[in-house]
Amino acid sequence: MKNVLKIIAMVAVVAMMSGCVQMHMDTEIKKDGSGVMDMTLSLSKVLTDAVEEMGTEGMDDDIGNITELLDIDKKELEKAVKGHDVKVKKYKRSVVDGRETLNVAFEFKNLEGLSFAMSEVMGEGDGGMAIIDLGDGQYALRPYEYNWPVSEEEVAEEAEEEMDSDDMDPEAMQKQMELMGKLMGAMGELEVSMKITVPGDIIESNAPVVEDRTSIWTINSSNMMTAGGDMEPNIIFSSKGLKLKAIKE
Repeated sequence: MKNVLKIIAMVAVVAMMSGCVQMHMDTEIKKDGSGVMDMTLSLSKVLTDAVEEMGTEGMDDDIGNITELLDIDKKELEKAVKGHDVKVKKYKRSVVDGRETLNVAFEFKNLEGLSFAMSEVMGEGDGGMAIIDLGDGQYALRPYEYNWPVSEEEVAEEAEEEMDSDDMDPEAMQKQMELMGKLMGAMGELEVSMKITVPGDIIESNAPVVEDRTSIWTINSSNMMTAGGDMEPNIIFSSKGLKLKAIKE
């Protein structure tokens, strides 16, 4: 499920393996279900130099996918999300303190559109986040499978990727080990955070930190061994005063 949640999970895995990744994802949902999602992804020079030197062939797929995120083209992204009530509000690629950095912000009318946009960021996907109507004046923000139509090309690419992952040779494994050895020294740079602000008062949230209507998940070098578990949001909040289209449970 390569979407907003897949990105979080993938970044968390790479970050905990190498410490070379910083990512901040901040989503604010308004009373009508629309909102803005702002994501900043930053890769250590140690990682980008290692990838440039060794290439992505034979590397761990998550590391390869994370580095490829920085090559996203703005025009292609705008074309991909057209017709899904999503606008690319901000797109900036830069080098900050030697780190390659990508900052993308989407303005969306509903979470299905945002989920589709994030699936396009990753190149494929079938789900994301949705607001579920629980009844009794409560909504829940949770992972949801939208099951968008999949093209024959995407099916063929997935099959090829699975075959490639099963055929890793000893030389490729050695490359991975060499890369991880280079990356472990940058563990102190690890920083991954996700913030989601819902439009109603929070009744329950699985986030470690809740501030007013904002749920916050964070992984860094000090808590990486204990905080890398469940970063899939499960937020129950009041529907009082809200007029948004929710999915019936």
